[in-house]
Amino acid sequence: MMAMNIERFVSEGKGNGLRALREIKAGEVIHSCEPYAFCIAKDFLKTACHSCLKRDESLSRCSQCKTARYCSVQCQKQAWPDHKRECKCLKRLQPRIPTDSVRLLTRIIFKLLGQSESDQEDLYSIAEHQSHLADMSEEKKEGLGHLCTTLQLYLGEENHDLSQLPPGLDPVSLLARVTCNCFSISDGELQDVGVGLYPSMSLLNHDCQPNCVMIFEGKRLTLRAVRLIRPCEEDCDMLAGEKAAWTSLRDAIPHLEQLQSEQRWEELLKESQALLHRYADVVPDRNIYVLRLLDLAMDACISLGDYETALEYGHRALEPYKLYYSDPHPSRAVELLRVGKLQHYLSRLEEAQGTFTQAYDIMKVTHGTDHALTNEFGVSETKYTAVRSIDYRLDDLSHCSCTNLCLPGNTEQPIKFMHFKNN
Repeated sequence: MMAMNIERFVSEGKGNGLRALREIKAGEVIHSCEPYAFCIAKDFLKTACHSCLKRDESLSRCSQCKTARYCSVQCQKQAWPDHKRECKCLKRLQPRIPTDSVRLLTRIIFKLLGQSESDQEDLYSIAEHQSHLADMSEEKKEGLGHLCTTLQLYLGEENHDLSQLPPGLDPVSLLARVTCNCFSISDGELQDVGVGLYPSMSLLNHDCQPNCVMIFEGKRLTLRAVRLIRPCEEDCDMLAGEKAAWTSLRDAIPHLEQLQSEQRWEELLKESQALLHRYADVVPDRNIYVLRLLDLAMDACISLGDYETALEYGHRALEPYKLYYSDPHPSRAVELLRVGKLQHYLSRLEEAQGTFTQAYDIMKVTHGTDHALTNEFGVSETKYTAVRSIDYRLDDLSHCSCTNLCLPGNTEQPIKFMHFKNN
């Protein structure tokens, strides 16, 4: 499929890129692939199958390492080739669990040591990935060094095999490549359940108004066009409002996200609301930092059971989402789902049906009609008759970050959408 649709080329000012070889229509699958290597995110080690990524609270665990978990015997058998050597490493380090990047790198190393030339991706190999080591600060290089020390402890007796790695792919260089080029593997509501390396997909260039999006079904990545592929369009105004004001908001966000990760909901809501009120007259909702605050405040309200206020924040966020994520885009669909679930819970059924309709029309293009999240609507001849029967658990709505724009000045922010260039 890839060879028919796209090719690798050098993008002026951006380096390597991918471009279309023919006209690609909205909703069309451009490319679909399994990861070269992947691992489950640390927060989901006990609740996601380590093969298909299915979420379940009662998974069977590996009898040896006590860490890997599977939803079925079939999944355990399918995962064994990748888990076999990893299992010894996990067992050796019990009860400690290395970071996601170390566990992913270990799987990549084992695969590199066992692969043949025919296993290489056709457009972009791991050796061709940029490490950007020369551009890194000393602090980041020191951090890579610490991770490499953890890697050596994790590998244990497997360390002697590192000398057999391909030229130029020493652990530090590999770790830098993985850090710069891996993707978060998201579930239907864009929660990051894993991390994987998809070498050729690293050629995609970021754009704030993309013409294609990445959707995951389990660990399988599908690149789907969301509109007719055409030349790059101008970005929208992410930094509207007074600079001094939105700079303060930008600087406050890491602290607020820490409160979110620690589930300190009352503090998060109080501080988010104070900032939104303080700068309401000088920074509009379309500013990307205000949009992030609206998402954080909405999550806090849901977790505290204040669904009316959560819905108010959700409504405020919809227009900025439409601005940044021009239809069809999965991030806007997920935000519409969150708002629709709140409306449904609050018995605003007609409003909910309209919101779900918008979300479904987007997901038909971005996810495809076969995706599990799309099928959740129970679509049939009476498209939305099943909407009211869905169990919309409000706890599913929080902790689901939908603001995945690359925040200016924060190159570490995850990017869940890309721009795909054409000729």
